[in-house]
Amino acid sequence: MAEVAVVGLGIMGRGMAENLLKHGHTVTVWNRSPQRAAEPADAGARVAATPAEAASHADVVFEVTADDASSREVWQGPAGILAGARRNAVLIASATLSVAWIEELAGLCAQGGRTFYDMPLTGGAAGARTGTLVLLAGGDPDGLPALRPVFDAIARDVRHFGPAGAGTRFKLILNALQAVHLAGFGEALRLAEAAGLDTRQVGEALLDRPGGVVTRLAWDSHLTPPEPVNFSAEWAHKDLAYAARMADATGQRHHPLLDGVLSLFSTALAEGRGKEDWSTVNPVARETGR
Repeated sequence: MAEVAVVGLGIMGRGMAENLLKHGHTVTVWNRSPQRAAEPADAGARVAATPAEAASHADVVFEVTADDASSREVWQGPAGILAGARRNAVLIASATLSVAWIEELAGLCAQGGRTFYDMPLTGGAAGARTGTLVLLAGGDPDGLPALRPVFDAIARDVRHFGPAGAGTRFKLILNALQAVHLAGFGEALRLAEAAGLDTRQVGEALLDRPGGVVTRLAWDSHLTPPEPVNFSAEWAHKDLAYAARMADATGQRHHPLLDGVLSLFSTALAEGRGKEDWSTVNPVARETGR
């Protein structure tokens, strides 16, 4: 069994910590708001005072914070992960972050001779809770098999996309496509209403064709807003902004679907819906007529 640190105890990080404990790993946790560490502590986790202290105990460190700003804060400085991590520790960024920051972080780890992976997560709150996430990895593939006992505690699969940064690139593409699908579903229901159709009948039919995980997510969330949220609108907006920045960096200046759905989420945030589930774009799509 391994010693594992989880830095950041939001929905995803807390679920990861709890499943690591259930599988017999020694777990140290840190969170900016200490009260969020109470449940993992009751389950047997050690609570660290700083990210550096959490990393100092660990063979594997997972960082699962919110955005570039919070990620920079927990990695850098005298209290950061890089200051405390063991030389032979494996350092993993599992937040959804910008490509620019991931590449900078990979460089910082390389300068210190540290093994680094960007490994954002997919599977949502349910996947974190049940240990069935999918890990989207960028980094040296040769080091992944040795980490399998740790990954098996939190995930049903690890998908490797290339060198450091590749996992993040894929995650931004994935979240952008899912957001487009959610917004499109809302537009379809708006059109159904305008055409005089029964939206419940339409929604049930759309589950059959086109079907798929995101159609089910959109319809279920439309019927019953999830509590707690699966993924907030503000974090979806953040990921879409990072995806747009990545698209610009590739030289693609014309991406109307991405721009359109980013605008929808901007509307949701402006209307005070940022803390709501990202399926909130369904009513936004209907009300704005987009």
